[in-house]
Amino acid sequence: MDVGARLRVVRERAGLSQRELAKRAGVTNGTISLIEQNRVSPSISSLKKVLEGMPMTLA
Repeated sequence: MDVGARLRVVRERAGLSQRELAKRAGVTNGTISLIEQNRVSPSISSLKKVLEGMPMTLA
């Protein structure tokens, strides 16, 4: 599974919208959308920041 698809599954299981996750992570909802669509490859630091908005770690 690719990063974008995995992020979407985890976000939906957590019951979060893209906007909610973006707000928690301190990024724009456009960033979340682009990652989920695999239009951008997030850096490790930005992916970590996004995951901190959910109950999930990089591991």
